[in-house]
Amino acid sequence: MRQYQIVPGALCACVLLLAGCSLSPLASRTAAFSSATNLVVNNSENAYRAAVRLNDEAQASMLVARYDSPQPMDPHALKHLIDPKGLEARTAVLNGLRTYARSIADLASGVSSSKLDSAAKSVGANLQKMGDAISASTPIGIDITPAEANATSTALKALGEFLIAQKVKSSVPKIINDMDPNVETICNLLLSDIAILRDQSGRDYEQLLAQQDSFIRHAGTSLSPTERRSEIERLPQILLKKEATDDMLAGLADSVKQLALTHHALAVAATTKDAPSLDARIADLRGAGERLADYYLALPKK
Repeated sequence: MRQYQIVPGALCACVLLLAGCSLSPLASRTAAFSSATNLVVNNSENAYRAAVRLNDEAQASMLVARYDSPQPMDPHALKHLIDPKGLEARTAVLNGLRTYARSIADLASGVSSSKLDSAAKSVGANLQKMGDAISASTPIGIDITPAEANATSTALKALGEFLIAQKVKSSVPKIINDMDPNVETICNLLLSDIAILRDQSGRDYEQLLAQQDSFIRHAGTSLSPTERRSEIERLPQILLKKEATDDMLAGLADSVKQLALTHHALAVAATTKDAPSLDARIADLRGAGERLADYYLALPKK
């Protein structure tokens, strides 16, 4: 049976879901959206780190195998799929979306949390700094085009401003509608970035495969039968990690896409009594988060 840890920040949303019969439709919907978003963000962060780890392991394995060979790898040539600064930037964006979802659920339910308010202001200030950095053409560790930079800078600043200001309860439907284009823009940034990462990851693994194949063929009789067998066995191991990394990044892209679609459905449902499409979207969003967790649990070992 799959088990998931409920983090403290999601506790409010879970309580609201359990007490849904006494809440307004908007409060119940934002609580459900917040809970599903929290699951997706937690597992998205794991997916980024797992993709980096798998890529690092494949490169390190190649470095070890070739250390004493006529064709050694240069340790300085090793490069992370995502460097620490880039990973921090992506995590900050995801955390901003999660905190936004928690905040609108908090506002819609009328529940006040000083801890969440403090966290929202901190996250909001961070997002605004990222928006300023992008508009100033300062690298933040995410591949981005000039056109995407303008839209993303505006979206991050708007999301940051909301998290810092914390609007009043009566304006929640307006907040959700006003924020919908910004959430879509931020999700589109992540989707574009993930596509680039998938392409780069595929190229990295193909290069590792080619290098390993070349090493085996050039080593010839210098390898004992046992050593040769061991080196050949590295080829399918590299392929397995390539497939696992691509599956992880594909699942990450699907989760981000579902997040944008679900928020749009929430914006439509914010002013209506019935929201069947929203219920389906939230189920899809939660399912995407659960699949990411499954990918993570099924990753090949070293």
